[in-house]
Amino acid sequence: MTSQTIASRVLKTEPINWRKLQFIQQDNFKEWINNGDAKLLESLMKYNFVDPFKVWENDGVLYCLDGRHRYLDLVKVAEAEFDVPELLPATFIDCENMQEAAELVLVYSSAYAKITQQGLLEFVQTFDLNFPDLKDILNIPEFDSFEFEALLHQGEFGESTEKITPSSLKDSFIFPPFSILDTRSGVWQDRKRKWISLGFNSQETREDVELIAKSGQSTAIYELRNKMRESLHREPTWDEIIDYAKQKGLHVYEGASIFDPVLCELLYKWFCTEGGSVLDPFAGGSVRGVVAGVLGYPYEGIDLREDQVEANRKQASILSLENVNWITGDSNEVLDRLSMAADFLMSCPPYADLEKYSDDPNDLSNMPYAQFKEVYFSIIKKSVAQLKDDRFAAFVVGDVRDKKSGFYYNFVSDTIQAFREAGMELYNEVILVNVVGSLAIRVRRQFNGGRKVGKMHQNVLVFYKGDPKKIKENYPELNLGDDLEEIASAE
Repeated sequence: MTSQTIASRVLKTEPINWRKLQFIQQDNFKEWINNGDAKLLESLMKYNFVDPFKVWENDGVLYCLDGRHRYLDLVKVAEAEFDVPELLPATFIDCENMQEAAELVLVYSSAYAKITQQGLLEFVQTFDLNFPDLKDILNIPEFDSFEFEALLHQGEFGESTEKITPSSLKDSFIFPPFSILDTRSGVWQDRKRKWISLGFNSQETREDVELIAKSGQSTAIYELRNKMRESLHREPTWDEIIDYAKQKGLHVYEGASIFDPVLCELLYKWFCTEGGSVLDPFAGGSVRGVVAGVLGYPYEGIDLREDQVEANRKQASILSLENVNWITGDSNEVLDRLSMAADFLMSCPPYADLEKYSDDPNDLSNMPYAQFKEVYFSIIKKSVAQLKDDRFAAFVVGDVRDKKSGFYYNFVSDTIQAFREAGMELYNEVILVNVVGSLAIRVRRQFNGGRKVGKMHQNVLVFYKGDPKKIKENYPELNLGDDLEEIASAE
């Protein structure tokens, strides 16, 4: 028997700037199984970073062979204001070329996740890997390697001469049209950054306040904001709120965000007719209007605050968008004189009294919930009346607790009821999973103090007006691709 030597391919282990890592595998390469995502994050939070990245250095670029999910979770905890070192250890592995590095990526596939068939097919074809030589050393649970090889070699025996190009839900719909949309994914956040690069100024929009809340601010921050408004007799800036909150020893999550432009993009492209007009009765900030304008959907938004409307118009002017408009006024009154025949109704209404937006008595956020509900139902009814038949509406909502009792108002169900009374039925419901933010930090106190679970989702409610049988003729099959040409043309 000829003896063989097991040689070491480890070159060295030393600290690297982990944020500069590049990845060989595509985004759909793995999917989580057995709650692996939560397990990995929990392990990282409990035991810190104990397993070095495995990397291959080629022409000064560090390619991560093992540790992609650790990288993604490090990004999450960094966004939640945990102190993550700039440098973390990595073990450098000797590889002759990209193909050999790609083979090692397969070998190093972790037990937390499994490789998808589509992801593996694209990966093997991209790097021209010899799958039969690799399959016996791969840990791919419940994977039919025989069926996979048949797909891989389809066409070699006369069935077809075309090279297999796996179809992807992402290629057709940007993101798969599932009942859960996860904004925490790297792909979603990358797309969001491209949209934000257009120049949204969150400091000039109400959504700076509204969605900072959903990113993780505590109730104490909102109460502080309201007290400052009363004392100063004006609207405090966000910087003033942050500084004062810190003086008071309050925890502040400073990852200020805006209404998610990626969600806007999806809802417009999925549920609005091509080039159709959009009505937004609770316009708030500029994002929904700007995204509509960039994508070629005429937009009409209504907001109570003149300063908000002026800020929105400024944003649209900077981007030279001529097909968007905002009206200053109370939607309950403006809709009485508006004649639009909209193709899509979309909005994100005030979440009851979660945050007070102004001192105007007509502002819904100033009303007791019973009064809020009455006016809210009226605005929805009048908005639906402005919508053409055989069209969709989408409202982004989230339930809110009564500040005195702690019980939920049942705002989501009330929204569904309001649309039903207005003549529209619930057609889809999507759970929008939000970035954890500082929720991971404050949920312990929140839960122990009153058994209130940390809320990190919103409800995207999609309604339909008319005959569902006509949907297919008004809304053709989608093949959107995953590019951002519309965004690039606006930069």
